[in-house]
Amino acid sequence: MKSHRSKFRSAILLLGLIVSAALILQYAPIMQRVYALATLADADKIARNFMSIGERVPVNLIAPSSTPYRFAESSQTIELPASFVSQQITNSTEEFLQQTGSTGMLILRDGKTVYERYWQGMQANTTHISFSIAKSFTSALIGIAIDDQLIGSVDDPVVKYLPELENSGYANATLADCLEMSGGILFNEDYGDKKSDINRFQKNYAMGGVMSEFISKLTSQREPGEFNQYNSMDAQVAGMVLRAAIGEQSLADYMQEKLWQPLGAQDEAQWLIDSAGMELALGGLNVTLRDYAKFGQLFLQNGQWDKQQIISADWVKQSTEPHAPHLMPGDDNPLSSQAFGYAYFWWIPIEPYGNDFFASGIYNQYIYINPEKSLVIVKTSANPHFTQDVLGSKMAYVDLFQTIAKGL
Repeated sequence: MKSHRSKFRSAILLLGLIVSAALILQYAPIMQRVYALATLADADKIARNFMSIGERVPVNLIAPSSTPYRFAESSQTIELPASFVSQQITNSTEEFLQQTGSTGMLILRDGKTVYERYWQGMQANTTHISFSIAKSFTSALIGIAIDDQLIGSVDDPVVKYLPELENSGYANATLADCLEMSGGILFNEDYGDKKSDINRFQKNYAMGGVMSEFISKLTSQREPGEFNQYNSMDAQVAGMVLRAAIGEQSLADYMQEKLWQPLGAQDEAQWLIDSAGMELALGGLNVTLRDYAKFGQLFLQNGQWDKQQIISADWVKQSTEPHAPHLMPGDDNPLSSQAFGYAYFWWIPIEPYGNDFFASGIYNQYIYINPEKSLVIVKTSANPHFTQDVLGSKMAYVDLFQTIAKGL
């Protein structure tokens, strides 16, 4: 009798171990993703995390070009200014770069490298998360898709491509409204507020949630196209429109074909995806510093690369010049929640210099372009104080970039 009981207990124990192992295998990817994103900005891990996030969460890969392009080094390298002024405060440039967690900085002048430097273990072939710089890539791909006649127009309603959003806050929004951060959605994008909508979105993603389901539950706050309020869900919807329009391809595949191959990208890139395989168009692209620079140089050259018009010059112009009252820069614009100007996922300084514009991501990621100076500056960072520290503000970095431009 005891032998039978012993065998029964052993069988139950074995069954329990099998079930436990199965559950661990099933939920291990989600557990890894939750941990990776929960500790993403921890001060002792942030730099390493920003350079390796593509190894720890699901991604779609973007292959490097079969004909990689390498920028020539200029015979006239530059030194950064010893200091710069921002909001009437003089900052030591070196201290500023250190205090804001710099990981990489590359400067092109006339298409040649005049400055390149890395910190915190980053190297030339290290990918680094873009955060919202990915929005500018998404915008470029949308422009290409319009040229390819896969998308009819920026004036197309979102629901033409995404009928599943007919009962959401995006029911009356156009693609242009999304590109201009003017979707009219009720959404709080305060990264410092743990209860904000953006942090709720991040938790949903970490737990394996599908972005389209999250977005379908968002509601409208005002009529679209009237007020500029930064909302990363607008960018995600624009990316979802693009994904629906291009058919069988993923955004990563389309980018590899339309940008990475013709640009001569040197390195593989990764694009974070959700459980349904949809890319985080709002900010999940991981790219090396030199390949970020190629994208900036492409826009400096009005969409042309090696005598090929990759993006139409008209789209580059539309993307980087405010063209409506609610998009204009200025501290006193009643139709915008921010002082910076905006276009199709590109920013315009409050006080432009040399027709400059830039892409920006949280924790201080930048691609700054100054056409009059033939200048591209790429900057990656892992600033653990980003949500609390005014020092690392967008204003301060733009002031640094403009100081560099003015010194040329």
